[in-house]
Amino acid sequence: MAISVKKIGHVGILVADVQRSLDFYTDVMGFTVTALRRDGEGEVVGAFMRFDEEHHNFVIGKAPAGVDVESAEMPERLVQQISFEVSNRDEFLRAVTHLRAKGAKIVAGPLVHGFEGDGKNFNGSGSRSVYFSDPDGNRLEIFTDMMRVPNGEQFPRAEYADLMETLKAEAGVGD
Repeated sequence: MAISVKKIGHVGILVADVQRSLDFYTDVMGFTVTALRRDGEGEVVGAFMRFDEEHHNFVIGKAPAGVDVESAEMPERLVQQISFEVSNRDEFLRAVTHLRAKGAKIVAGPLVHGFEGDGKNFNGSGSRSVYFSDPDGNRLEIFTDMMRVPNGEQFPRAEYADLMETLKAEAGVGD
């Protein structure tokens, strides 16, 4: 029997400067601080934040001494991306507008994944997305309208599989 995961409970990342990241995640992302974690001298070394009614959805912690989480020299980051879903297209457009107004570093988008966006990517989720960076260079995503694939069903779902095959043929796109 498999574990029936419902959703991601929360994500935690290490940051170079806790206050700088707190400012970003509260001011730019609009998260609310639920609790701060302090070291023995009272310095804030972590924060639990929320964006809904749960105690926390996102956690930041000060990177250990000697760990450079900002280095451009790192060939790979340990976090590929952190994605935050908004409820609809209007909220998505508000989020993009807000990110731009706050000067967030947009990495890609806004865009639509899948054939609805570029007419060629038939494996995409159909979601609207914008990708941007936090102060440490972690890649973040705001998205909405992801295609649903209920448990046990195939992708593409049976009711539109023929449509997708027809559109693929018309676009001259293979699997």
